[in-house]
Amino acid sequence: MAQQERLTSYAADRARLLLGCYRTGDANDPDTYVAAISAILSRYPEEIITEVTHPATGLPSRSNWLPTVKEVADACEAAISWRREREAREERIRKQLQEREEFERARDARPTLEQLKAKYGPDWGITEHLMAKAPPVPAPTLDQLRHHYQHYDLAMKPKQEDAA
Repeated sequence: MAQQERLTSYAADRARLLLGCYRTGDANDPDTYVAAISAILSRYPEEIITEVTHPATGLPSRSNWLPTVKEVADACEAAISWRREREAREERIRKQLQEREEFERARDARPTLEQLKAKYGPDWGITEHLMAKAPPVPAPTLDQLRHHYQHYDLAMKPKQEDAA
């Protein structure tokens, strides 16, 4: 709770700094403006607050006019989204390196080609009779086809041979 109070106090100080960076305060009620900006800023980490309100690199250096509450919120989201993307990228890289390390360990535990040949032999355990092809089945003769068609009551029209 003390951390949140400190952050809220820091956000209010930075909101006053932001208001003070402009020549004329366009806010109708400067106290309300500072309170609204403080409410937005206090939702973010201290480094984001500093980045957005810094006179040299934050909103005061990019705008001639007093920023609206939405513009401050958008600037905070833009600043934090970059950090979130960086953290997500670093997490993906860390996970990828861990997976690579596990893969390398698993690869070291796999048997080598020589060990597999010693275990299964040069033909990888496939015997010759399984590797041999079955003899081709001869095509049926015309008499066998005629018998088959008669047996199953099929119509057979033999091919007319051309006498040329």
